[in-house]
Amino acid sequence: MTRTTIVRSTILASLMLAGALLVRPAMASTQNPVSRPVKVIEGHLTITIDQAGNYVFTDWAWASHTGLATNSGAGALDMASGQFVSGTGVVIAANGDTLNWTVGTVPNTIVYTGGTGRFAGATGGLAVTVTSQTLLSVNGDGTVTFLMTYVGDGTVTY
Repeated sequence: MTRTTIVRSTILASLMLAGALLVRPAMASTQNPVSRPVKVIEGHLTITIDQAGNYVFTDWAWASHTGLATNSGAGALDMASGQFVSGTGVVIAANGDTLNWTVGTVPNTIVYTGGTGRFAGATGGLAVTVTSQTLLSVNGDGTVTFLMTYVGDGTVTY
């Protein structure tokens, strides 16, 4: 190997290393959001519904992008159809990031509306399939409490 070849190789390697260090990787962010599939593998929701259809709930679930997460919210249920007609909630991921959501216009769907941490500005949604429901209690004032298990599939963009 000649001295000229070594110098050229060294200069070329230095330029390539400098370029690699100076070019920012294309990572997901609010400036460069990436859509990803999201899956709820197992969800357990305890929901209390009053006579007018107003509900509150707490939930825990195993899901992609959140790990073991908690979820809580409130809204209204159509008592005739059993469909969620309104509601909002907040998922708290295993690392503490939050993912905000509202009930979607399609039955049993939610729409992501932002959050904190990596979920800041998040969009997308999730279709929920209830796999079981168990009546836990019926109170004297007409409120009922159910335990529901569910799975879900959708996309999240962040």
